[in-house]
Amino acid sequence: MRKSRIAPAASILVGISGLAFAVSSGVASADSQAPLAISSFGDVVVDGVHKRVFISDPVAGKVIATDYSGAVVGQLTGLGWANGLALSSDSSQLYVAAGQAHAIAVVPTATLADPKLYPVGDRNPYSVAPAGGKLWFGYAEGSAGGFGSVDPADSTVHLHPSEKADGFVDSAPVVFSSHAAPGVLVVTADESTSGGTATVYDVSSGTEVVTARKVDQGSAIEETAFTADGAHLIRVTSDAEWQESVADLSTTATYPAFARANGVDVASDGRVAISVANQTTGDDVYVFQGGSTTASQTIRLPEAGGEAPPGSGGLASDGIQDRGIAWEPGGPRLFAVAKYDGAFRLWVLNGPTTPIQPVLTLTGNGSVHAYRGTASVIAHLGAGGTNRTVEIWADPFGPEVNRLVKKGTVDSRGNLVASFKLIRNTTFTARFTGDAEFAARSVTSTVYTKVTVNTTVAKHYKTGKIGSRKYFYFHKTATPKFTTTMTAFPGRKQRLVVEYYAKGKWRAWSMKDAALSSSGVSTVKFSGKHPLDVRFRVRASYIKGITGDSVNWTMHGTWQYFTFRK
Repeated sequence: MRKSRIAPAASILVGISGLAFAVSSGVASADSQAPLAISSFGDVVVDGVHKRVFISDPVAGKVIATDYSGAVVGQLTGLGWANGLALSSDSSQLYVAAGQAHAIAVVPTATLADPKLYPVGDRNPYSVAPAGGKLWFGYAEGSAGGFGSVDPADSTVHLHPSEKADGFVDSAPVVFSSHAAPGVLVVTADESTSGGTATVYDVSSGTEVVTARKVDQGSAIEETAFTADGAHLIRVTSDAEWQESVADLSTTATYPAFARANGVDVASDGRVAISVANQTTGDDVYVFQGGSTTASQTIRLPEAGGEAPPGSGGLASDGIQDRGIAWEPGGPRLFAVAKYDGAFRLWVLNGPTTPIQPVLTLTGNGSVHAYRGTASVIAHLGAGGTNRTVEIWADPFGPEVNRLVKKGTVDSRGNLVASFKLIRNTTFTARFTGDAEFAARSVTSTVYTKVTVNTTVAKHYKTGKIGSRKYFYFHKTATPKFTTTMTAFPGRKQRLVVEYYAKGKWRAWSMKDAALSSSGVSTVKFSGKHPLDVRFRVRASYIKGITGDSVNWTMHGTWQYFTFRK
């Protein structure tokens, strides 16, 4: 049990009209808000597993569910005077103290469907807390109050025998528990009672046994919360805030005295949030780190702007609601239910900020390099931030794995240079892991690598020149043999093109794609009858995406010229 809210009247209308769950550092200003379609406020709990905020509306007899932005995603209706809320340790179940239903409702949080009611007789449950395998509840019954438990296993109801020492015989007490302190139940007088009593019970056996009791002095307790380790209680009144040991309720720490403090909650990492209803400057939430009693952060909400009822002499009820704050489990967000000018809102405080997108560039994209050439790329990181480290990775096309080429701090100009020897097309990646100010970012640059291509000619009987060009001479009965050596890769081919010269231009004669051996060698014979004194030329090529693979850049060998004579 985390909190309880609107105290029930001495008599509450009995009955339930129907049950349905429809799924649908320093001073900082509040982050964001969303309207809440509620007419009153009872309790708020946060489900970190399904990322839902549950808020009860006693007057309307419903519980609404919002996401972390405050958008309503579902509601449970038909639970008259739905007030206190609690979650199971795994957030699989939501427990609701339903006064007019005279029951504790258990709702599966994953499906938000088929809630189960555990009747508690003619009593009006006001608060609920799971402990020792049972659901404990504080209740009102006529002009009296007490607490008891219901066993979910068999629906058995147990009532604590009330006695004067309990300190709440004429009002509904509030029950508290913590998953960090299994088997411990704390029962206090309601928040309207000054000088009430707080009692710690061991309920691990299923029956309550008093382990500590203390009569509270001074103002009424606005709210009580367990510390993250379950060893202490933090208690808040309108003029004082302190910690008590669960073992003996002795005071172990004192917080600054905030006038009109009205709520407290503790995050799973130990942070403590205390809300203060400040109608003149706007509500404040003070955040304390772990065991510190000095606030590390103050979050300011807008001025409440409401007015107290005429002639009441009191303060406006607008602003953060009493006991209206709750932390996100395991996260930074703090949720606050507030009311301004008659309308309820859910404030999302300490929400994760959107990091700035850093400037990060990488040179070299689209450049073409020789086989076994060296590519130098420059990563540039824009100014700002505390992290000035950049990584440069190289991922050659083909089976080779991506590898870190260089990691280091950029220079005064924001640059980091890396070099890499190329055998295939390679994608470089510059990676920046981010920091508190800037988001992580990666950029890529792909450079291209040619292959080596060399073609030799055989079976000729001499060489000579025609004009300035070297030619290979073949007898007309010879079969020229062209052997190409090319950078090897599995499945790679060479494309061998033969052209002849006629009417002032080179024209296509033949084309053949021939497979390379594992060492990159391929031989093609130019067979058939050959016309005499016709000038021919031959060239081998690797063509990206056509001759077997795409891991290198298109590369053409040099033309070799030949002709046939008798």
